[in-house]
Amino acid sequence: MLGCSRHMGHGDKGRARRRPRSAACAPGLLSALLLAACAGPLTSDLEAPEVSLAGLAMSRPGLFEQELRLDLRVRNPNDFAIGIDRVRFALELNEKAFAHGRTSQELDLPALGEAVVPVTVSVPTNDLLERLLEVGSERRIDYRLHGEAELDSLFFRTVPFERDGKLSLPEIPGLTRPSS
Repeated sequence: MLGCSRHMGHGDKGRARRRPRSAACAPGLLSALLLAACAGPLTSDLEAPEVSLAGLAMSRPGLFEQELRLDLRVRNPNDFAIGIDRVRFALELNEKAFAHGRTSQELDLPALGEAVVPVTVSVPTNDLLERLLEVGSERRIDYRLHGEAELDSLFFRTVPFERDGKLSLPEIPGLTRPSS
């Protein structure tokens, strides 16, 4: 048995010196317990966190650039807790690149839990106005949010995500495209 055997001391002259069995087996037992604890998520398939756009608001207006606050809803679809170091993302509106960024806070999501994380991004004023003028009579903008979540796991470091959806916007007087 590895680690649980008799040891001969150097000056024992043929006498077997016996270590207590529990002390000899402790390193092996500890290793097995640690491996079993770490293997929890490995025994089931890790599903990528679901990331969606929960909110969009003007944070700080500017002449050339607008600072927007995006609220990202991060949901854990797994039946075990996961830790997320950060989420990097890109946001497209009406199939055009609009903003990109990353979260700055770590998340501990319980099994099947979720959290809303605020993120500040800067967008050129022209890009924002163009997207608002594309709204049309439906007052909807298609969006695509994609990127990757960096997990604090030893075995899975990054997992990609992608989410498509529609933003319904309130009617904004004066921001309609003139008829041709």
